[in-house]
Amino acid sequence: MSQKDRDALIKGDGKRLFQRALQNLYSPSSLISAQSLKSDPFSLLPDFLSDLGAKIGQSGLVMDGEQFATPIILTLPKDVRSNGQDANWVSQVNDTITTTLTANTGLHIAKTGQIFFAVSEASHARDDVQRIAIIATTGVVIMVIAVFMSALPLVATLLTVGSGLLAGITALVVVFDSIHAIALVFGASLIGISIDYALHYLVLPSSTGTASARLAQIRPGLRLGLLTTACGFAALAVTPTILLAQISLYSIAGLIAAYATVVLILPVLPCRDVRNQSPVRVLYERINHALLKVRIGPAQRLSILAAAILGLVAMAVYLPANDDIAALGHGDAALINDARIIGQTLGMGGNLQFIRIDGDNVQDRLETAEAVRTALEPFLRDGVVGSLFGLADVIPSINRQRENRDLVASELVDPYGAKLQAALPFKISTDDTPSDFLEPDQGLLASIPGLANLQQGETDIMRINAVQNPDAIRNAIADIHSARLINPRETITAQFGQYRNWAVLALAASLIAAGILAIIRYGILGGLSVLAAPLIAILLAVIGAYAVGVTVNFFAVMALFLVFAIGADYAIFTAESQHHGQQDETRFAVFLSLISSILAFGLLATSSVPVVNAIGTIISIGLTCAWVLSYWMGSAHVPDRNTDNR
Repeated sequence: MSQKDRDALIKGDGKRLFQRALQNLYSPSSLISAQSLKSDPFSLLPDFLSDLGAKIGQSGLVMDGEQFATPIILTLPKDVRSNGQDANWVSQVNDTITTTLTANTGLHIAKTGQIFFAVSEASHARDDVQRIAIIATTGVVIMVIAVFMSALPLVATLLTVGSGLLAGITALVVVFDSIHAIALVFGASLIGISIDYALHYLVLPSSTGTASARLAQIRPGLRLGLLTTACGFAALAVTPTILLAQISLYSIAGLIAAYATVVLILPVLPCRDVRNQSPVRVLYERINHALLKVRIGPAQRLSILAAAILGLVAMAVYLPANDDIAALGHGDAALINDARIIGQTLGMGGNLQFIRIDGDNVQDRLETAEAVRTALEPFLRDGVVGSLFGLADVIPSINRQRENRDLVASELVDPYGAKLQAALPFKISTDDTPSDFLEPDQGLLASIPGLANLQQGETDIMRINAVQNPDAIRNAIADIHSARLINPRETITAQFGQYRNWAVLALAASLIAAGILAIIRYGILGGLSVLAAPLIAILLAVIGAYAVGVTVNFFAVMALFLVFAIGADYAIFTAESQHHGQQDETRFAVFLSLISSILAFGLLATSSVPVVNAIGTIISIGLTCAWVLSYWMGSAHVPDRNTDNR
C-alpha cells in the first residue's frame, strides 16, 4: 500500500479508504475489474502504483511554460564502458539526435549523463595530446638528426625510450589485475627521463676512446641518476593507494630498462659525433657562454637552499589546493547547458547523489531504507530534497508487509469488510489468510531499468535528487549507522585530495633521499649544491604556475615529481662532468634533454584541458629553472676516485 494509505490506517482513518473503494466501484472511468477486486477488494494497489510513479520520477509529458517535454531515461549495460564502446555509443546517440532535429525543426533535444561528459573530456584530451605528440615527436626527430646529421643516434634514442615504455607496461600487467589510465599517462612520462640517459652517451665524441671507455665516463652519473629517481618513485609505492603504486612500478621498471639499454646496447651501435656547426649546437654555445658568466659562491648557495626549503614548507602548509574534479576538465558548454535545461524542466539537481546502505541481510537493508525515508520525510515536504527512491519503496521489508497486513485486517476488513461485500454482486475474500511475503529477486530486478541498479551484492542504493542541504541530510541519517549519503563528486574530490597529500609526502621523502645520496657522493657542501637545483626548481615551478592561475592538485604534485626526477639528472650529470672532464659535452646533452622534455611535456601547456595544461605549465617552468640552476648551483667537486671502483 502507499505511504499515504498506511498513514491513514495508522491514524484510524480506514473509513475514508472504504468510501474511496465504493466510489471507485461506481465511477464510470474506473478500471477496476472483478479479478482485481477479488485480490484487492479495497483497491489499495492503484494508489500504491500512483505513489510509486511519483517516487521514481517524471514520466510522460512535463509542461514547462508553454512547451511540453518528454523525459527519456536510458540505463546502459555495464560493459559499454568496460569494453570501450562508450565513445561509439555517444556518437550513435548524437547522430540520431541530429537526424531527428533535421526532420523536426520545431523540436529541441537536450541530453545529459556522465557518459556524455566523460566522452567529451576524453575526446578533448585525446585530440590535444595527439596533436602535441605529433609536434613533439617531429621536433625530437629533427633535433637529433640536426645535431648528429645521422639516423643512428635517433635509432639509439628510440631504443632507449621504447625499452623503458615496454618494461613499464609489462611490469604493470604482471603485478596488477587492472591498470589505471592515469598510471599509464604518468608512467609514459618517463620518456623525458630515459632520453637523458641516451643523450649523455651519444654526445661523447669518439675521440675520447672506445665505446666502453666512453660509457665508463658517464656510468657513475647514470647510476646515481637512476638511484635518485628510483628512490623518488619508490616513495610513491609505500603509499596506501594503488594508483601511486602503479605509477611507481611503471617508472622504476621503465628506468631500469632504459639504463640497461644504454649500458648494454648503445655501445654496440656505431658512433656518430655531434656536428659542431648544427643550428642547435650554435644556439647552445651562445646560451652556455652567457650562463657560465654567473658564479654563485658556496655560502650564497647554502643561503638560497635554506630559503628555498623554508619556502617549500610554507607553500605546502599555506598554499590553497583545489582537488575538485569539476576543475580538471574542459567543460563542454553545450552539455552544461543541456544539463541545466533538464534540471530546470524536471526540477532535478545537477549533482547526482545517493544514499548507500550496506549489510549482509537484505531484510535489514530494506528496514534501514524505510527508516531513512521516515527520517527524510520532513525534508521531502519542505523541498530540501526533491525526491527519494529505493528498493523498499517497491518491495517493503517483511516486517513492513506484516504490519501492513495487520493494519488492513484491523482497520479495513474487520469494520468494513461485510459492508463492502454487500455492495458487490460476487463474493470476495476478506479473510486474512497467511501467504508468502514478497522478496527481492535479483533476476527480476535486473530486467527492470528503473530498479536494476538499486541492489548490488550486499549494498542497496536509494536515489536522492535535488538536495539543497547535504549536511542536513547527513545529520538526519547520522544515527542510521549502515546508511550514508554519497556525493560522487565530493567522494572523488576527497580521494584526489588524499592522493595529493600522499604524493606531497612522497616528494618530500624523495628530496631527503636524494640529498642523502648526493652528500654521500659529493660531500656535504657538494651534495647540498646538487640537491639545490631540483629543489629550487620545484619551488619556482609552483610559484610560476600559481602566478598564471594553475591550482595545486594531485596532478600538479605529480608534475613536480617529474621536475624533481629530470632536474636531479641535470644537476648530477653536470656535477659528474667535472670528474671525467667532458663538461661541455655534458652541458650540451643536458641542453638537448631540456629541448626534448619541453617538446614532450611543455607543449601540454597549450592544451585546452585544464589538467593537461597545468601539467605542461609546471614542467615547462620547473625544467627550465632546473637547467639554469644546474649551472649556478650544481658545480660540486667530485672526489678523485678510481672510476672502475664505482
